[in-house]
Amino acid sequence: MRRQYAETSTNYFLLAQNYLPTGHKYHNQCREMLAQGRKDFRQALAISNEWLHNVKPGSAEYALISYYRYFDYKALGDSIQMMYSLGESVLADIRNAVMDQGSMWEMANLLMANGDVDRSYRYICFTSDCADRFGSRQRLSYISPLLSRIAQVYKAKEERSNRSLRYTITAISILSLLLLIALVYVHRKRNQLAITRDHLALSNNQLQDTNAQLSSLNNQLSSLNSQLYTLNTQLSEANRVKDEYVGRFLRLCSVYIDKLEDIRKKVTKRVKNRQYAELVELTRSVEFSNKESNELYENFDTAFLQLFPTFVADFNALLKPQNRITQPDNNTLNTPIRIFALIRLGISDSSKIAEFLHYSVNTIYNYRANIKNGAVGDRTEFEDKVKKIGMP
Repeated sequence: MRRQYAETSTNYFLLAQNYLPTGHKYHNQCREMLAQGRKDFRQALAISNEWLHNVKPGSAEYALISYYRYFDYKALGDSIQMMYSLGESVLADIRNAVMDQGSMWEMANLLMANGDVDRSYRYICFTSDCADRFGSRQRLSYISPLLSRIAQVYKAKEERSNRSLRYTITAISILSLLLLIALVYVHRKRNQLAITRDHLALSNNQLQDTNAQLSSLNNQLSSLNSQLYTLNTQLSEANRVKDEYVGRFLRLCSVYIDKLEDIRKKVTKRVKNRQYAELVELTRSVEFSNKESNELYENFDTAFLQLFPTFVADFNALLKPQNRITQPDNNTLNTPIRIFALIRLGISDSSKIAEFLHYSVNTIYNYRANIKNGAVGDRTEFEDKVKKIGMP
């Protein structure tokens, strides 16, 4: 029956084409539909171009031409022109209050195929309303299946949303239960910590009493100084055989123990011999302190540069070219870089840095402020960037 109706339709189109005057819109419509029926879409597009020259853009006839051009471009595979023609047809139908919205129905179908369900739903509802006003049962029969598909999509989305909501509520319930358990556990631990703190306070009181007893024993130890003098020589020999390769700073601590022991012996000897003037001279000398400080800094610089060999270059990269610091010796650090080397190691308190470098807190603060003033970018982030030097 389809073939029979197609042949009958073609015959009537041919009769209409013969009777209609050339240039009439129905004459051009018959020609284009006959070309589309022959699958000759390029010929149909040529007829459409000829028809389009005599039509005012935006008119109802323009909407009809654009609708046919949509089918021509669709058959030729030109998706851009296809969508443009369909969009022009939709706009012209709306502007001319056309109730038989064929182009809008096509647009809704394309949007549905591309997954744009919301826009497809809005368009098909508009088309359905127009078709209902127009009274086109055929158009309504086209619209109903698309509305059914959209309803199925919305139903599936709603089911997914409900399922996701149930999962979310279950997860929140489990997390709430875990949080409650964690709070109970933390509360118990805090109570245990309070009890432990009370025990520690009691232990500290007992320790103070013990210290008082030890102070009384110190008087008794003074009688043993003569025996300790003999043992000091043996301890000095034992100190010399300590393993200086345990680590650089462990070796340094061992050296300091030896030196403190030597001072203690000298002090003990001078106290026993009542050489108080020499004892005062010994404790007044600052040469020893300066030497030890320099040795400490040298060991610190060497160990730090072994840990962070590119620290100086990376540090200067954070400064403006005119504010960068030049090192006189690649194996040592100067005071500004040494301050930020301590910051890199996690020592950010200016008072602690001042104690280590034997400077005042104000001096350390001024060094830090002057360096940060020459930073590239935000000066408040400078020290955070320094702390990240050498990190992978």
